[in-house]
Amino acid sequence: MRRMGLAGLAASVLFLMGCVEENPALSPTQTVSPSPVPEAAVAIVNESTVRVRWKPSPSEQSAAFRDYFLVLTQMGTQSVIRRLSITGGQPEYSIELGGLRQGVLYALDIWVRFKDNTLSPLPRTLLFAPSVQYNDLNGQPIRLYEQDAPATQPNGLNFSQAGSLALLSRSFAPQWDICFEIVDGQARLGSPRDSRFWLGDSAEYAQGQKPLWAGNARRTLVGSTIVYDVSALDEVYVSASLDTAAGRLEPQMVTIPERLPSGKGLAFFVMRIDTTWAKVVVKPGPDGRLVQGEAPNRYVELAIAYQPEKAIASALPSRQTTAPARRQIR
Repeated sequence: MRRMGLAGLAASVLFLMGCVEENPALSPTQTVSPSPVPEAAVAIVNESTVRVRWKPSPSEQSAAFRDYFLVLTQMGTQSVIRRLSITGGQPEYSIELGGLRQGVLYALDIWVRFKDNTLSPLPRTLLFAPSVQYNDLNGQPIRLYEQDAPATQPNGLNFSQAGSLALLSRSFAPQWDICFEIVDGQARLGSPRDSRFWLGDSAEYAQGQKPLWAGNARRTLVGSTIVYDVSALDEVYVSASLDTAAGRLEPQMVTIPERLPSGKGLAFFVMRIDTTWAKVVVKPGPDGRLVQGEAPNRYVELAIAYQPEKAIASALPSRQTTAPARRQIR
């Protein structure tokens, strides 16, 4: 059982939303524990900030409800670095946690608290590590072009070449982590191992000849889960480890439609062979098109979140936390 003093709680809270009553007495007949938060998810805003959102607990309907008690822990040192109290009454809750360090793993426990300080039997727990964000590269849009574009245009990218994102032409195809192509009128973005990209001119390409270093293509794994109707990295929320949230991981390409009915973009998850992870957002153009430009210079514009620390996804599974049915802070 974890116990935290009220004095330590008051000293450690970095910000407080709303007002809460000071330990009013409950009716002697009150014996029901608070119900846990049903859903929670986290989005990475930047290298030092995440945004957490959660659905209200059914216990908000109880006269005994006090607030949500949040505890942020740095996992490497097992040290509590922040405690927050959030009052109820919202259809959905959303807060930003700043001052974090990129690549460091954190845990956020979201407890439901009654007025006598009884907590829910278990918290809703999220684990996350802020990642490197690329909304542009050296002030220029991140664009990958179709295979018939001039040979100097980038058709693929490497998430971490010499420590930074790199856009690469076909001359550097063995270094691609993901690549873009248009085959039989269908745009595809994803693992080079599943690419049908070819060397040579368009006639050779049409004849299905000269596979582009097929044996040397990187075996990047792409998840089957596609997140639709997002246009920015901080709109991509996850509530489980990326190897779960990503869906089936295979060296596969993702079909990119001309546009979505919403006019927004889409996102998917990628794991490199070295177990580092990335989120890829395909951004819509001003007219809502995902595949922009005109042949032979069609392209997709991307935003990338990359976690260079190995085996650390930006949201990991909830910890197994046990507590008695009636837990209190004293």
